[in-house]
Amino acid sequence: MPSLKGKRVLVVAGSRGLGAEIVKQAAERGATVAINYAASKERAEELCKSLPGSGHVLVQGDAFTREGCESIVSAATNGLGGLDAVVSNQGYTKFASWTDLKSVSDEEWLKILNANIMSHLWVIQAAEEQLRANKGSFLISASVAGLYTNGSSMAYSVSKAGLIHLSKGLAKSLAPDIRVNAIAPGLMLTEWAAGFSEAQVKLSTDAALLKKVSDVPDVAAAYMMLMENGSITGEVLEISAGLGH
Repeated sequence: MPSLKGKRVLVVAGSRGLGAEIVKQAAERGATVAINYAASKERAEELCKSLPGSGHVLVQGDAFTREGCESIVSAATNGLGGLDAVVSNQGYTKFASWTDLKSVSDEEWLKILNANIMSHLWVIQAAEEQLRANKGSFLISASVAGLYTNGSSMAYSVSKAGLIHLSKGLAKSLAPDIRVNAIAPGLMLTEWAAGFSEAQVKLSTDAALLKKVSDVPDVAAAYMMLMENGSITGEVLEISAGLGH
């Protein structure tokens, strides 16, 4: 079984929320981490300073453009001296009514599809050479919204469903050199969840078998397991406190 000790890990959108917890747990396991951030420089710097070990780097860049993804991967590769794993954690949504088909404009639909599908494709296209050479791991942040018809908006749910299918396609296309897996968390109480009302949070909690939201450290731990397990690819791991059952 692979170990993260001494491995070089890029976490796209890694300065806050789930991304920051993934960064912390990877560093605690002995990995050297490249932390990508878009605008939160101070937060990224504070996170980097708090990490155990040395050699961690910050990588500023916009993961929602092809050029940005290429720049992020290039800077991380140069900063770490190579890549053994990439966590593609970026995403975007608009909170909107499911019952109003015009609640999300065409422009917003395309923005969501670009952020939640195309950006992940651009990241792996940029990182493919490094990950193939190092028999590495590519992890995608999906969502239970891609498995069931729920979430912040129909556009978001559809985009995450497409992302899940992309992850399965990539696993097939990149085998046997690169392991590709997706993680589908339920509702997590990060800054992202600020768009949900208290009633919506309660509805999600009540619907889960464990009667709770998905704890961020628990979700991040799944990324560690998938990076360290050399026998899993093409899977979608739901971590939702039983929300989908």
